Amino acid sequence: MAARGFQSIQGPTDPMLRHSEIEGYQPVSRIGEVVINCFIDSYEHSALEPMIKVDKVQPGLANGGDTFEYKPHFHEWATALPGMICLSRKARNATFRGYTAAETATPVVACCACLGEDDMKNFYFAGVCRSKSVRPIDDGVGPQIDEFFTLAIGGMCTLLNNSGTAVFPGDFLEWTFYNENKPLGAKHGTTDAGQLASKSALRGTGHPRRVSIKIATASSERIIGRCLSFAKPGETFDLMLKSC
Repeated sequence: MAARGFQSIQGPTDPMLRHSEIEGYQPVSRIGEVVINCFIDSYEHSALEPMIKVDKVQPGLANGGDTFEYKPHFHEWATALPGMICLSRKARNATFRGYTAAETATPVVACCACLGEDDMKNFYFAGVCRSKSVRPIDDGVGPQIDEFFTLAIGGMCTLLNNSGTAVFPGDFLEWTFYNENKPLGAKHGTTDAGQLASKSALRGTGHPRRVSIKIATASSERIIGRCLSFAKPGETFDLMLKSC
């Protein structure tokens, strides 16, 4: 698991997770949930930098000039699975004012590849994905599937602990672009943890980095809800979404 990296795991429906009749993905409850339609904001992918350095993901490190990850392909970047945290860019109403699809759906991103700590202030929590949207490789002809999917913005939902720390019932959680149990510049024996994280992010598995969770501070503006069950890194847990 250490070599694979927690952020390579996509969501509760990731086939790399254990899926038996008991441990398979099950949403905690559909009672009382609030749902909206959304679609992936393709403009965000075109605006990404070709690569990102370590110091942009976690500033102030000695090895900050090393490359952390490269821009993923669009079909990888735009795929969303149930349980993934989705974000929207602030003040995008002017961009989508003349876009018909945005009249009944919210433009979101479900991937934070090539985005760093300074970019978090430009996004807000949009909801948790509740229906999958798996995008095929673009053949240049046009979309082959429905681009719309749904978000849960109220009630209870099931998430994956894709951070490096355990979460406990009662913890208030916030979203973040990076949260590992060791900083990128930490030393672990003779192996640089920064190099290990970079190799994980450089897609030995082909999975782009996803929005992660962390225990929230009292004054955080990025709180997504309250944890309802215990989960170690790589395990699923239930969350009560905050009121939007």
